[in-house]
Amino acid sequence: MPTDRIIRFADFELDVERYQLRRAGEEVRLERLPMDLLILLASRHGELISRADIVERLWHGNPYRDNENGINTAIRKIRIALADDPARPRHLVTVKGKGYRLDGASFASRSDSTDTEPIGTHGAVRVLVLPFANLTGDGKEAYFCSALADEISATLGALGADRLRMIARTTAARYRDTAKSIGEIARELKLDYVLEGSFSRLAHKVRILTRLIRCADEVQIWSRAHEPVSQDALDIIKEAAGALAQELTSTLSEQQRSLLARRLPVDPAAHDAYVRGRYFWYRRVHFDAAFCAHHGIDGEDFARSRAYFEAALEHDPNYALGYAGLSNYYGASVVHGLFAPDDGWPVARALAQSALELDPDLPEAHHALAAVRYFFDWDWPRAEAGFKEALRRNPSYPEAHRLYARLLLAAGRHAEGQVAMARAEKIDPLAFQGSRAFGMILAGQHAQVVREYLAPGHMEHSPLVYQVLATAFEVKKLFAQAVDATVEALERCDLQARSTAVRSHWEAGGYDAVLHWYLDDLLARRRRQYTSPLLIAEAYARLAQPNEMFQWLDAALAERASRLCELRMNPWFQPYRASGRMRRVEQHIGGAQTH
Repeated sequence: MPTDRIIRFADFELDVERYQLRRAGEEVRLERLPMDLLILLASRHGELISRADIVERLWHGNPYRDNENGINTAIRKIRIALADDPARPRHLVTVKGKGYRLDGASFASRSDSTDTEPIGTHGAVRVLVLPFANLTGDGKEAYFCSALADEISATLGALGADRLRMIARTTAARYRDTAKSIGEIARELKLDYVLEGSFSRLAHKVRILTRLIRCADEVQIWSRAHEPVSQDALDIIKEAAGALAQELTSTLSEQQRSLLARRLPVDPAAHDAYVRGRYFWYRRVHFDAAFCAHHGIDGEDFARSRAYFEAALEHDPNYALGYAGLSNYYGASVVHGLFAPDDGWPVARALAQSALELDPDLPEAHHALAAVRYFFDWDWPRAEAGFKEALRRNPSYPEAHRLYARLLLAAGRHAEGQVAMARAEKIDPLAFQGSRAFGMILAGQHAQVVREYLAPGHMEHSPLVYQVLATAFEVKKLFAQAVDATVEALERCDLQARSTAVRSHWEAGGYDAVLHWYLDDLLARRRRQYTSPLLIAEAYARLAQPNEMFQWLDAALAERASRLCELRMNPWFQPYRASGRMRRVEQHIGGAQTH
């Protein structure tokens, strides 16, 4: 779906990214389901879409909806919005007994749209903070250089939420030690400014150099050298924010100065610990939580992030970002299967609330509390409000876009969810290549994932892509490819022994032997340590043993297993969704009212 384009037909504009229909520049009101259907029709370039395809795409094949009346009502409301006569339609055409098509749609880039505003007036400028070059000769400092750049990016994004679009950390990492010029990087990413720096050490002295470059003419508009290291990080952020603000708006506003003061800790060592903790937290959170939990991938990165977040709070007990980071650790550790929901989510909630009390405008704090409400409370309206608050304060926050996209997809709001995932991918194109595939799996687009990633030229992917590919291949009964993808993902996680075991069971007894080995491994692990009952329910579902599956699913429901909030999108349970027992399970899970 071309979520980064304007779709035009006659005097209408359908802005997919903004989820808005306009006629002659004026917004035309349309409810969610008709809007989703209009986006689906418009994105198919006049191709005929069957009613069955509409049911699958918009309701994910939900057998409990009144699909016939739902489609008829949505079509009627679209025609009213388009002022289309059903007897002699100009736009929305019914092909009797076949389906529907939208005629005359064309696509234009946002830059061609009539509502585009020029850079420097009310339009947002695009800024990239490159990873700081590590000139110390010590490889251990490389992660600090990346984390420092990441935190500068997050701070600037929050300060200029209405003016700045920060390009995120993983995309920035692509240009580490690159031979490309600033101009080449700017053209590739359509940038307006680049902040770059270096980190060096001579004897016991550490020196950090930074400079801000305007891409249009490659002019350096600000530069600084910082010593000693204990104060460097905070000074860089303060001065870089001031320099960029002065270039864009002449000066930092009083509100921005207040935001900056609250975001940065009293003790520079607290900030140093926080950015190191955030580096390790991000390394694990971009893996598929279900895959990690199923295969027992350890939480070393999570443990290291926790130690750094706790150190940040020891240095500055009033540092809101430290509480938000620690909340993220407890929540993500539960989702990744490291301990039980009751042992993690209540702590995550308390920490997020502490962060909000210290700084009510902190995007990371709103995101952390929204995650609790999504994964543990199953309170989707309040979770959605929280994600929106985080994104209002920092629209360049890719993790908030991605988790908000998951909520939208889980709620059956597929068009909105795909738009939100596309926004995340646009902010951080490299990291969110895997997230896009993950979103496609959540939306039930297994065949599309298989087609896209089996195509020639797709030979190298991130671990996340291989993890979700393993799911897509198994759903499509491409078992050899599922094994290959699983082995590749495990090897990229440095789990050679487990990848060898998967391959051995496949060669000895086929995929059924692999699934039985998975189940035996989970049951044995549960006798030694916490193992989510949802994982075991999934294993029985994959083995087509529904009685055992429901027993473990009931246990997962009793402990509020985190990933149950996405039960309706879980591919292993799809064959059982028509049963009354599964319907009763679904009724206990939040978000049912949004379907």
